[in-house]
Amino acid sequence: MKRTFICLLSVALLLVAGTVGARAAGTEITAPGTGSVSLQPDIATVNGVVETTAETADDAISQNNAIYGRIVAALERLSIARSDITLAYYNVGYNPRPQPMPPNPTGERYGYTVSRSFSVKVKKIGDAGRVSDACMSSGATSINGVTFGLSDPTVAREQATAKAVAEARANAAAIAQAAGLRVVGIKSIELGGGPYAPGPVPMMRAAANAPTQFDQSNVNVTVSLSVVFLAEP
Repeated sequence: MKRTFICLLSVALLLVAGTVGARAAGTEITAPGTGSVSLQPDIATVNGVVETTAETADDAISQNNAIYGRIVAALERLSIARSDITLAYYNVGYNPRPQPMPPNPTGERYGYTVSRSFSVKVKKIGDAGRVSDACMSSGATSINGVTFGLSDPTVAREQATAKAVAEARANAAAIAQAAGLRVVGIKSIELGGGPYAPGPVPMMRAAANAPTQFDQSNVNVTVSLSVVFLAEP
């Protein structure tokens, strides 16, 4: 009799465990969410390029180093720290002169070409135009763009994440209600897309020989995610 009671109790426990497991699993609802925070930038990055071409690699490198040295000196006079001027790309290439030369040259450069791109972090955001002008007047070949951003996007990213989760929960709740269910928990959360997306930055000159000015468009910090919710009747 005792053995029979133990067997019945074991079967009852297994049935209860199976019921709890099925209830815990619930119905899965996958819902997307996106949150965005728009803030004024507090830092700028100027991206410049220096290219030099010569018959020998040594001459091309020497000329490139000299120009870059003048750019760094000019930026330091604008109170840009040396640590805020960083190398982004450096390449030495060779384009041999064809023999014989074509009768109508197209202006293509022959010999060794040194390409150097660099980035300048501008902590006084209003000086971005002066930094761009200083690079060009010191010998930079081109400015490859100026971007505005946030020196510390942590708080903005947290706010955007909270908005994204709230939107995903609202979407899941709407789906659950339509299906006669209610959201009871979260199974998983997956981040998707980039959390940081600065807007475009147009460049303007007021008049000839006037300092460059930039429109400081807002920075959008965006977080996209996908949440798997659990729902029950």
